[in-house]
Amino acid sequence: MVSRRNFLLAGGASLGAGATLLAIGGGSAASAATQPATAAALDALAPAPGAFIALADTLSGSIGVDRVLINRTFHTLSGVLPGLEATAAQLGDALTQVADIADPAARLAALETKGTALKDLFLRMNTALYLGTAEDKDGVRNCFGFETTASNQVMADVVQPPSYCTGSPNFWVDAPATVSQGAPTHV
Repeated sequence: MVSRRNFLLAGGASLGAGATLLAIGGGSAASAATQPATAAALDALAPAPGAFIALADTLSGSIGVDRVLINRTFHTLSGVLPGLEATAAQLGDALTQVADIADPAARLAALETKGTALKDLFLRMNTALYLGTAEDKDGVRNCFGFETTASNQVMADVVQPPSYCTGSPNFWVDAPATVSQGAPTHV
């Protein structure tokens, strides 16, 4: 019978060897061309077009989504959806036409009648802007935003607990303030 300690040691060694093989390029490691884009690589690309920015502003409403998140969303979705800029302009026009429909399911069905590409972009954009994630062409979900997503901006005042620290951030690393003390008084 194998002891729990020996089982865990053997499992850890196997995982370590597998991670080492993947790190040095052995096995079935994917090439750099198929790796998902990192946030830094997405930030180095050109800004999103105006129609896409206007659509993101429409979908986020009065929240005002961060422009960096919009650029990351555009470049992530442009690798998946062909003709993204034109579809974004069409979706912006379609959203004004279905704005009077109160029921979200009915509004989504009305968008689908105008084209499945519009519905697909609507769902993908909302997921990207509110959750900071999007699927690539292989169906792998990548995270490219967290603190600047629309859902975090909406919930920031409610969910984040208040602080009980009375000083400025990192106040404990500053030298303590000196207090002027007069001559001791004797009673």
